[in-house]
Amino acid sequence: MEFAFTPEQEQFRLEVRAFCREHVGPEVRTRLERQREEHDPELYKKIADRGWIGMQWPTEYGGQGRSRVDMAIFYEEMGYARAPTGRYTGSVVFVGESIISYGTSWQKQEFLPRIARGELTCCWGLTEPGSGSDAAALQTRAVDEGDYYSVTGQKVFTSGAHLADLGMFAVRTDPNAPKYHGISLMLIDMHSPGVMLQPLYTLGGWRVNATFLDHVRVSKDRLMGQLNEGWRHVITTLGFERSALAPVGGLLRTADDLSTYMAERAAAGQPVAQALRDRFAELVTDIHAARWMAYRVAWAQDKALPDLARSSMAKVLTAELQLRLANLAVDVLGLDGLEQSPEAPLHGLGEQLYRAALFHHIGGGTMEVQLNAIALQGLGLPRGA
Repeated sequence: MEFAFTPEQEQFRLEVRAFCREHVGPEVRTRLERQREEHDPELYKKIADRGWIGMQWPTEYGGQGRSRVDMAIFYEEMGYARAPTGRYTGSVVFVGESIISYGTSWQKQEFLPRIARGELTCCWGLTEPGSGSDAAALQTRAVDEGDYYSVTGQKVFTSGAHLADLGMFAVRTDPNAPKYHGISLMLIDMHSPGVMLQPLYTLGGWRVNATFLDHVRVSKDRLMGQLNEGWRHVITTLGFERSALAPVGGLLRTADDLSTYMAERAAAGQPVAQALRDRFAELVTDIHAARWMAYRVAWAQDKALPDLARSSMAKVLTAELQLRLANLAVDVLGLDGLEQSPEAPLHGLGEQLYRAALFHHIGGGTMEVQLNAIALQGLGLPRGA
C-alpha cells in the first residue's frame, strides 16, 4: 500500500468536507439527540442525491464504481463532522455489500439501486438473547414450507430495525447440522406480518431493538448465498464493518476540540497538568496509527485481499481509543465535564463520550471475540483449552 491518496481521492475528500459544512450543522445533532436517533432522513436523502450511498458499487446497481478507500474517506469526513451514519452503515456496509458479495443477480438488481437512491434502508439481525459473542449458537428458525420459509425467533440489539424497510437475518435452516453449519441468511421485509419490535435504549442514548419474528413468511428468492452454509457469509459481512472510518473521524474531531480547549485554558493562565498533556499526545499518536490501519483494511478489500485478523485489529484499537479518549476528556474537563448541558465545557461532549464509550467494546463484536480472531487467524496461535 502507498501511504498517499490520489489527486481524485483528495478532491473527493474536499467535496465531502464541503458537503458536511453545508448540511451537517449543530441543529442536526441537537435534533437527533432529542429524538434519540442516529438517522436523519433529510440528510440521508441529500447523501443519496450526491450518489454516495453505495458509491463503491458498479454503476448498473446505482453506484459510482468507486473504491472502498473512497468509501473510507467518506466515512472519515462524515465522522469528523459528527454526521449520523447509522442507517448508511446498515444499508450499505452490512446489507448492500453482502448482496454484492453473495447475493443473486435478481437480488442485486432488485435491491441495490433502491438502496442507492435512498428508497430502502436496511438493518442486520444477527445477535440473539442466547447468542451474543457466540453468534453461531443462534436459534431463530426458518422452516421450509415448499414455496416459502416460515421464520420464527428473536433477535436483540438490532440497530435501526424501526427505521428499516429490509432486514438481513441469520437463521437456522437445518437444526440437526453442526453448529457452524445449518445457518442461512435471508432478506426479510420489515413490514411483513409477524415482525414486531420493542425499543431498547443504550447507555449512549440511542435506540436499538428487540426484534420478534412470528411465523414470518419469506419467499425463497430472498435466500442469500448458499443454503445452510451462511456462517462463512456472516464472517464476510462482519469484515466489511471494519473498513468504515467513522469512529476514527469522530476521534480526530474530538481530539481537535480537546486540543482547542486545552490551548484556551493555557491562554487564560489555567493550563492543564503536564501528565494530562502527555496522555493526550500519546493518544493522538495512536489515533493516527488507527487511521492508517483502517485505511489499510479498505485498501486490502479493494485488492481482494480481505484480512479478518487485521480488520479485528482495527476494531480493537479504535474501541480502546474511544474509551481512552472519553476518560481523558473527563479528566481534562474536570467535574464540569460530567454535566449534560449546552453550558458545560465543549457543550457537554465529555459526558456524552463517557456514556457512549463502552458501546464500542461490545457492539460489532466484543473485544474478546476480536482478540480471539487476532490470535487464531492473525498469529496462528492454537485454540485454548
